[in-house]
Amino acid sequence: MSWLSAKVGGLPCYRSPLLSAFPEVVHGFFTRQGGVSPDPFHSLNLSFSVGDRRDLVIHNRDLVQGAMGLAALASATQVHGSRESLVYAGNSAPDEELVDADILITPEANLGLLIKQADCQAVMLYDPVRRVAANIHAGWRGQVQNILAQAVILLTEKFGCRAPDLVAALGPSLGPCCAEFRNFRREFPPALWPYQVRPNYFDLWALSRDQLLAAGLNVRQIDIAGICTRCRADLFFSYRGEGRTGRQGAVIGLRTP
Repeated sequence: MSWLSAKVGGLPCYRSPLLSAFPEVVHGFFTRQGGVSPDPFHSLNLSFSVGDRRDLVIHNRDLVQGAMGLAALASATQVHGSRESLVYAGNSAPDEELVDADILITPEANLGLLIKQADCQAVMLYDPVRRVAANIHAGWRGQVQNILAQAVILLTEKFGCRAPDLVAALGPSLGPCCAEFRNFRREFPPALWPYQVRPNYFDLWALSRDQLLAAGLNVRQIDIAGICTRCRADLFFSYRGEGRTGRQGAVIGLRTP
């Protein structure tokens, strides 16, 4: 099924058909539209670290939180690694970020997990059996470290999840049309070179799908938006396309049972 372009609380976003089938899950892959930040962060910038005014970013985050009907949003300083943070109400603060984590996991209701992106992938995982949600910042460096497999292992070890139960949604991000890596022989191990679709261009969506499959997920439980952020700079921030720019957000949370 096609991804759904919708408005959540008045904010444009995209939603995964697979995740939308679970009424206890709220989620949205938001665009750059609907916020208050000025150029070059126009307009729904959710990152504190790109040079935007902090008060405007807080206002934008409040808009997202209110649109989703969540009690709180939690995010982290993302470092293109594979470290995790288990998020509970006690360690999430609206004006602060968790330290150096690219995997956010929570079993708590009414708490949204925010991943910020401008070409990198935001990959949401949900276990409908254990009712645990995760949100992963998967840039190419994280993919080289197989961050998605690491997230599945964490869900298994810490919450008793089973990989075949997990549902995954990979939102808008850099597509094979624009994912150019001129130095890929230095940046990617040889095992990833087969994902080259033409000279120097790589299909990072297919790579994530295959890494999730290798981690034990069912192919029918993996949902890929197939929307390139660089091609759609009218809708999304793109670091590749713009350089100095903002970061849109992808948020998943659980409703109160």
